[in-house]
Amino acid sequence: MLKHPTLDQLHVLGLYGMAKAFAELAETDEAKGIDRSDWLALLLDREASLRRDKRLTARLRVAR
Repeated sequence: MLKHPTLDQLHVLGLYGMAKAFAELAETDEAKGIDRSDWLALLLDREASLRRDKRLTARLRVAR
């Protein structure tokens, strides 16, 4: 699997949560047993969480 081009492409697309999750999953031995659809689900979940956190942080900043 090509890790660096994939990470670069995720960053170019602005998918920073997915890129971070991809890098973390690629380094663990436990991830080798995970099905592709589960990998994708984990990446999407991380991206969604990152975006929710950014929105909440922005709202809290404005609320102060």
